[in-house]
Amino acid sequence: MKTPLLLLQWPLVLILLLSTGCKKNDPPVTPKPTITAITPVSGSAGATVTITGTDFGATAADNTVKFNGTVANITSATASSLVVAAPAAGTTGPVTVTTKGGTASGPVFTYVVIPPPPTITSISPVSGSAGTTVTINGTHFKTTAMDNTVKFNGTAATVQTATATALTVLAPASGTTGAVTVTTSDGTATGPVFTYVPVPDVYVVGTSIYGHSYWKNGVRTDLPSECVAVRGIFVAGTDVYVAGADNNNAPKYWKNGVGVSLPMTTGNNGGIASSIFVSGTDVYVAGWDMNNGSYAVPKCWKNGVALPMTFSVLGAAHSVWVDGSDVYVAGSEGPATGNSIATVWKNGSPTTLTDGTTVAEATGVTVAGGAVYVSGYIQGAVQRVYWKNNIAVPLATPGSYDCSQWGIYVSTAGDVYVSGVYRNLAKYWKNGVMVDLTTTTPGNGIYESAMAITGSGSDVYIAGNAISLGAGYWKNGVFTSLPGADQVNGIFVK
Repeated sequence: MKTPLLLLQWPLVLILLLSTGCKKNDPPVTPKPTITAITPVSGSAGATVTITGTDFGATAADNTVKFNGTVANITSATASSLVVAAPAAGTTGPVTVTTKGGTASGPVFTYVVIPPPPTITSISPVSGSAGTTVTINGTHFKTTAMDNTVKFNGTAATVQTATATALTVLAPASGTTGAVTVTTSDGTATGPVFTYVPVPDVYVVGTSIYGHSYWKNGVRTDLPSECVAVRGIFVAGTDVYVAGADNNNAPKYWKNGVGVSLPMTTGNNGGIASSIFVSGTDVYVAGWDMNNGSYAVPKCWKNGVALPMTFSVLGAAHSVWVDGSDVYVAGSEGPATGNSIATVWKNGSPTTLTDGTTVAEATGVTVAGGAVYVSGYIQGAVQRVYWKNNIAVPLATPGSYDCSQWGIYVSTAGDVYVSGVYRNLAKYWKNGVMVDLTTTTPGNGIYESAMAITGSGSDVYIAGNAISLGAGYWKNGVFTSLPGADQVNGIFVK
């Protein structure tokens, strides 16, 4: 019996129906993404980069972006655009995007290293006048001076030297108190405030081709013709006081050119005022008077009245300093026969600094930080000294040649400066170390001096004479010659 044709075709129909049903239930295929461009194609770590293309995941989590293999953070996503941040650890190489559909490799992103901006850690000093040399410490400065722009409260300064960690500049003349900034091609750093202080007036007293004079900032004022010697100078407010002697060889001082005589010991007939100090309305003068020229006795006057002083037989007073209610005088005292002894008086009571075995003098006195500092010399001594609270402190010299110290100054930083001469050449000592003021070669007939020393802020001033420079003063080792000056003895900075 033949099988009906319809029955024979039925399995084929069933297979076709089953096959058609399976295809309708398969999940859709996710297309592979493509990258058409990245913007920008270079930048530093953290730069925002936009990736354009097709078939990206619609949410950030559906995409993985890598920069040369380093995963990047995706900040926004659409099917045609991804915004990412160039990863900090990434390196130059292709950008890839991976989705469920696969991975697309795009253009190369080139990492650009941006130099760090400068920083300022400190400036020194933090105050001064126009023209002060200021050192700026920090990082990432340019090593060529002209590649750094330094400003003082917005006013450009001259950069003198430059390293990656330090710049030296001059405080600009038109600058004002405010922050110091450093700008390079990599950015700007703001540092501490530099405080401008007024330019001090410099007063120097001495002899000139016109007689006896003082100079204020180089401008000479002649003293009356009765003045035959000048030693010390002090300025209080607008009043200028000069200590010296008149044409009767008597101790005297001049206030704004008007002479004030100082009484001598009964029977004495000569002397000199060597130092002057004004405290409030009181005028203190140190010096000595003479007994018929045979010997001197130390004197200290307050407002023209001699103060009590204890001494042996004779002596001299070279310097006076007032600290509150205490009056300090530096000089010498001793017996009628024998050597002078370096001495400092406090309120008239003496303390001897040497033992009298050789001639010695105390020449300068100052009080700083509660301590009393005295300069002086010991004739023929191998060791040179100054005294702090009556204790000798060594001053270095390269040999045992003649040496004397005349002035002493203590800075606000605590540095001790002593001025004087060594081998008849102008010198000073800073914390015991000798510093040359000139390049003069010692020899017969060569004599220089560094008679007086003082300071203002970080600046140190020394009055004296030099063979090749003339008479004037040094400020931080730079000499200023004073017109008409022959010999200078005292200096005051205000």
